[in-house]
Amino acid sequence: MVESDTPKKKKLQEQIDVQMAREIKEQMAREDQRMDEQIARDAEIARIHAEKELQMLIDGLDRNNEVIAKHLQEYKQLEQESAKKMKTSEEVSEEDLKEMMQLVPVEEVYMEAL
Repeated sequence: MVESDTPKKKKLQEQIDVQMAREIKEQMAREDQRMDEQIARDAEIARIHAEKELQMLIDGLDRNNEVIAKHLQEYKQLEQESAKKMKTSEEVSEEDLKEMMQLVPVEEVYMEAL
């Protein structure tokens, strides 16, 4: 009887081992699936954050470009005005400048002020 119990026990143990191996394999497959899904979620979150950060950088650069364009326009406008003033001052003769710079008598200024 002892001999017949041993093959039965061995066969039973083999069945248990096969069943355990199958369950472990299924459990590992579920765990792999769960990890793959988590990795996909993490990758999507990272992509969204990177996209938002990139958009913030682009917005900042756009604002900088607007400020630079504004200052460049102001600079060009001042440069044009300065060029006009230089041209005007070059056109005025030295005699005209002397006439403009003559002192006006106080009485004339007083009268014009009234």
